[in-house]
Amino acid sequence: MPSATTKPPLSAEEMQRYQRHLSLPDFDIAAQMRLKNAHILMVGAGGLGAASLPYLAGAGVGHITIYDDDTVSLSNLHRQTIFKTTDQHQNKAQLAANYARAINPDITVTAVTTRIGADSVPKPRFDLIFDGSDNFKTKTWLNELSIQTETPLLSASVNQYAGQCGIFAGYSADRPCYHCLFPALPTDARNCNEAGVLGTAAGITGLYQAHLALMHLAGFKQAEPGQFINFDFKTHRIQNLHVTKNKDCAVCAHAGKNWIDHKTKDDTAMIDIISMQELKPQNHQIVDVRTGAEIKQDPIAGALHIEVSEIPARHGELPRDKILAFVCAGNVRSVQAAEYLQALGYDNVVVLDKFSL
Repeated sequence: MPSATTKPPLSAEEMQRYQRHLSLPDFDIAAQMRLKNAHILMVGAGGLGAASLPYLAGAGVGHITIYDDDTVSLSNLHRQTIFKTTDQHQNKAQLAANYARAINPDITVTAVTTRIGADSVPKPRFDLIFDGSDNFKTKTWLNELSIQTETPLLSASVNQYAGQCGIFAGYSADRPCYHCLFPALPTDARNCNEAGVLGTAAGITGLYQAHLALMHLAGFKQAEPGQFINFDFKTHRIQNLHVTKNKDCAVCAHAGKNWIDHKTKDDTAMIDIISMQELKPQNHQIVDVRTGAEIKQDPIAGALHIEVSEIPARHGELPRDKILAFVCAGNVRSVQAAEYLQALGYDNVVVLDKFSL
């Protein structure tokens, strides 16, 4: 949770701007200061991000960093209503940032026009990862980033007449991660381009995502990790779920545990994260540490499959005369495996960026 005291106190103008917040029961100056001190990583300025952003900016979230490499197309405009017809072919992150700054000039908005991934991991510390992406590969990568950086993940998706949204914190011993709820990529998942989407479905889901973000950052217990809500906008049904941690989760079961008992921070170097292009010229062996279910749906040719939990028992199968390139959906499990081998004396380990394959 962001601090309530880091930045200067609210100015007279800010007091006036947020007067309706401050008039609410249980929403005091400390809660507004938490929003002011918060930094959100927003991934995607499309249907969900475009619906959420005006309210996050208007509410006074102090810093929003927006990642999106996509440009506006005519088919976006029925649901991404912060963009205009004349904005076609322009970058969404830059347009969204300008829109947010116009709503609230007191906040900082940073636009990043590249696709988020291992080669563009954001460096600053964030208080919340806001997942507005439209594909499960990015969502699983953000889940691992959440665990690696110990940052809550607020993930949402929308498809046809349905939406869903939830908060995850798999780095905590008693909180679920995204993988606990979705242990395998759906085989029939299609994005909005393929399946279609009702504009209001994206809008309502994005607004609820913004609502959860504000409640969580302001410090309300009602927005703690573990909540997940399903919207069916065709039948007007809402399903509210409480997700529990899967103790056998392949992604977060080891989070927070020193599963490499003899490893310390001082006896390992930083693990290099490289692309397939960098790896190809070298004599290498790709080691896929994902689960069997994940691999079945998205196999990597030529990779040796050893789940991360099996590495301590099976590391003897790994060659020492080749570069060992560990890969998973993101970087958490592959870094764990590489660090374990490094602690055993292997000096030939790297992490392979899955997005480069």
